[in-house]
Amino acid sequence: MRPMTAADFEARYRADGDPWGYRDSAYERAKYAATLDACGDGPFASALELGASIGVFTALLAPRCAALATIDQAPTAVAAARERLAGQEHVRIGLGTLPDDLPGGEYDLVVASEILYYLTPEALLETLARLESVTLPGAQLVAVHWRPTGPDRWLDAAAVHAALRAQPWLESVDSGGSDEYRLDVLRRL
Repeated sequence: MRPMTAADFEARYRADGDPWGYRDSAYERAKYAATLDACGDGPFASALELGASIGVFTALLAPRCAALATIDQAPTAVAAARERLAGQEHVRIGLGTLPDDLPGGEYDLVVASEILYYLTPEALLETLARLESVTLPGAQLVAVHWRPTGPDRWLDAAAVHAALRAQPWLESVDSGGSDEYRLDVLRRL
């Protein structure tokens, strides 16, 4: 196997509307609860979710945000997220790739859940540079990634989280997770 491409993600969503079990998996429910806890109650003026998929976590995060922007590269997933979040005018669900289509704005919260390890090392560094330019001082970046390695990803959780902690514009606030996933909370200096 090789690292997944945008076409690979789209093919998975076309074959199965929820290929990773976001709606029903006990792992996802536990991870979502931990991620929401790490984010805090808010309210957040403007949040950004990277790799929003079909919008299951987006729907949990949305009530804590005055404005919430998301991005995902699979059109089928984006369509499902738009349907799930229909009527929530404060949520903007975007189609695009990282780092090229990272939504502009001034965010006080960024959530990256199981997405950054699909980027090449160069694309990860470019994404982090762009995040620096769209986050407000004091903004939180919450990153959570599945720990096991796999041939479908360019990086693993350890490498991604090490790159995050190495950013001079971020300071580590909390680190943890479980045996299955790594969760870090960082603050924009």
